[in-house]
Amino acid sequence: MVRWLPASRGGKRRLWLLVLIFAAGAALLQWPQASAGGVSRGLSVCGNVLIPSLFPFLVLSGFLIRCGVAAAVGRRLERPTRLLFGLPGCCAAGILLAFVGGYPTGAAAAAQLRRRGEITAEEGRRMLRFCVAGGPGFVISAVGVGMTGYAELGAVLFAAQVLSALLIGMTGAPPAARKVSPPAKKGGAVPLSPAVALVESVTAACETLLSACGFVLLFSALLSVLDAAGVSALLHGRVQAALLPCLLEVSCGCVAAAAVGAAAPFLLGFAVCFGGLSVHCQIASVVRGTDLMTPAFFLSRLAHGVLGGLLTLLLLRFVPLPLMVFGNHTAPLTQAFSGSAVLSAALMLLCGVWILVIGNRKSDRVLDFSHRV
Repeated sequence: MVRWLPASRGGKRRLWLLVLIFAAGAALLQWPQASAGGVSRGLSVCGNVLIPSLFPFLVLSGFLIRCGVAAAVGRRLERPTRLLFGLPGCCAAGILLAFVGGYPTGAAAAAQLRRRGEITAEEGRRMLRFCVAGGPGFVISAVGVGMTGYAELGAVLFAAQVLSALLIGMTGAPPAARKVSPPAKKGGAVPLSPAVALVESVTAACETLLSACGFVLLFSALLSVLDAAGVSALLHGRVQAALLPCLLEVSCGCVAAAAVGAAAPFLLGFAVCFGGLSVHCQIASVVRGTDLMTPAFFLSRLAHGVLGGLLTLLLLRFVPLPLMVFGNHTAPLTQAFSGSAVLSAALMLLCGVWILVIGNRKSDRVLDFSHRV
């Protein structure tokens, strides 16, 4: 018997982690050019898309919350925010910026509100589940115009993303949370002066962007190495091969999804709404140290992705878009998935999954990413 092998569960997990690290190191040594090419592609995404579109809104989001403007606006939007989402009015500005600023913006707003004591843990978790969306600069310009050549498709993807997120947000709150006049919360932070709020907002935005760019580079390199290793060749069919980047990194996933022909509309809607593990890691970094990240977050991302793909197919029936950009079989597929029977069954299945997500609140244990595993 080899006595140095770890016998405990934690020891076995460390052993598998060690094997994974050695495998990753071997892959980097075997395909260094692929890894470097992936990092270069990630840098292009960061420089041309992520930083220009995200940085101003991260600063604006933090400034609105820190200087007290979000709370002042929230007092006037308390009623609609409570009725629609079961959230206090101070979340209204963060919800709006989540759909305008880009993926981590809504998570950054929720984390800041939670750290300042303006929302409860349950309210922050519900806000986090639907306030994760790509901004119009990425969805309409980068995906619609840059990857497919049609701004109309980008507008359809953005509309499907917003509609699916709003549906998830409106169905995720219990009836008790929708009371219009809840008791005022105590212990909220005192608003900062505009100068101090601006300095802290810029500093926090830079930290968030640095983390976001790091994950984009990591997953871009990972996808390039997997492609060089022939993993994509093992997945039979273009749809299966495009699904892997859609699950890992949203920009690479959209590039792959745009080239799969008939299934492109659904996969593009899924990739934009799901966000990919790269975005999920960015959000985990933004909310670290809080009690907002739970397993239900990942289930909500999956539900958002499936619902976004279905709504994309549905909206394409009403938008005059030359669908041959996806191939010769896009129109039949769109009609098949948009038919009343199939779409109704899919929506019923998705609603069942979402009911399980919002009903299993007792299992919402917090995933703490601020400590070692």
